[in-house]
Amino acid sequence: MPTSPSTNYSSPNLINTMPMSDLKKYWNEELETQSWDAVERWQMSQIAQALPGLRQRSSMYTELHSKLPADLQLRTLFDLQKLPFTFKSDIRQAQDAASETEPLGRNQAADTANIVQCISSSGTTGQPLYYGLTQADVERFTDAIAHTWFTAGLRPGDVVAHLVGLPMVAGGLPYADGFRRVGAMLCWLGGFPTERILREMRRLRVSALLATTSFGLHLADQWDEVGAQMGIPSALRLVMCGGEPGLNQPEIRNRITDGLGIAHLRETMGLGDVISSMWSECEAEDGMHFNAQRYVAIELIDPSTGEQKPWREGDTGEIVYTAFARDATPVVRYRSRDHALVVGTRCACGRTSPRIRCIGRTDDMLIYKGMNVFPTAIRDLVAQRFTGQIEPMLRLWKEQADQVRFDHPIAMDVEASTPLNLPQAQQLGLAIEDEVRAQLQVRVTVHVLPPGTLPKSAYKTSLLAVRDLTETQHPVP
Repeated sequence: MPTSPSTNYSSPNLINTMPMSDLKKYWNEELETQSWDAVERWQMSQIAQALPGLRQRSSMYTELHSKLPADLQLRTLFDLQKLPFTFKSDIRQAQDAASETEPLGRNQAADTANIVQCISSSGTTGQPLYYGLTQADVERFTDAIAHTWFTAGLRPGDVVAHLVGLPMVAGGLPYADGFRRVGAMLCWLGGFPTERILREMRRLRVSALLATTSFGLHLADQWDEVGAQMGIPSALRLVMCGGEPGLNQPEIRNRITDGLGIAHLRETMGLGDVISSMWSECEAEDGMHFNAQRYVAIELIDPSTGEQKPWREGDTGEIVYTAFARDATPVVRYRSRDHALVVGTRCACGRTSPRIRCIGRTDDMLIYKGMNVFPTAIRDLVAQRFTGQIEPMLRLWKEQADQVRFDHPIAMDVEASTPLNLPQAQQLGLAIEDEVRAQLQVRVTVHVLPPGTLPKSAYKTSLLAVRDLTETQHPVP
């Protein structure tokens, strides 16, 4: 097996076009089982080769890298710290400078005539961003996403329900291409009402499902009821959940696996700005492996200082991405704002890429009287301590979109698992407030809502929302 950075993982003969029945455990065994140090050395050689041309093609990077010395040497991934970060604001400003010749803005690094697809971010954190793909970029996306699905357990012959309703978003057509590349039968059910989704999954003998964590919970609650009505046994065996953190909580995992009657639940994660899906759990179901190493390099940084951190079990930090194989709209040292916990660096499955759990977004960090807290930390605590009393998903309210600091208790909506009268709801709300204050040193004001009140989405559902102060406050049941 090659062990030097000269290994040519980009060689066309490594593109996964072989009959899927010939594949066994890995999507790309040579790449996935190589030592991570060797993979990083190879990635660095690719980055060093790509940067000069990238700066010529992208006027955004011409400007961002204009102050770098001409003789700058990049030998290891540690040397990437010599390059500036790319922020979402940089890409947004570049996009705002769109022109007739560059409809995607100043980071458009390929001629429009060579761009065959445009994808959009979800827009959950602001104005959507648009990214172009050349035909080669489409192939890279498809291969990396298929790699992710394969690691998660999807196989040829699976019938997969794709529940993202919008083809243009990063989780739309790119996900579909990945499903087909694996060799699964694509059933694009996104956009249909929930009841129809449940019925068609039974009718089509769907064996695999991709959904957000919250929508997976929503489907689990109705799965058996619809099955009893239709009289068709479930063929579902694999559920992949992404778009939202939460599967680190046993209560949420058990609710989905028990409700849908499955044994295999795998968490997945990606970033439309880079590649739509890049991380997924293997059969160990203990943290997500990185699966896009053939096209993307990753760093773990301290979000407050920007300093690089090692991929060491137990460490936390923000993930930074460099897409070194990207033609149309490249990104170098892109701050994802995804805050991750490193679960491990070795795995019984034989894959060598780091394993993580996403524990929140740096952008979502709230400060209550000087105390930092992730919304996901509040959600995880409440879901664990009040299992069976409230639903696992909740919502925290801001008074304005850019609010980070709170001098008064943070407003929070939770959804009761069963109908409650007024005294019961008030007592439960006070108990949750006391638990959050005791464990996290943060004060919240809890509104307990009737079952089925909080929105569930087949795409992303944010834990944070902006309260319209002109609206009436939620009534207590």
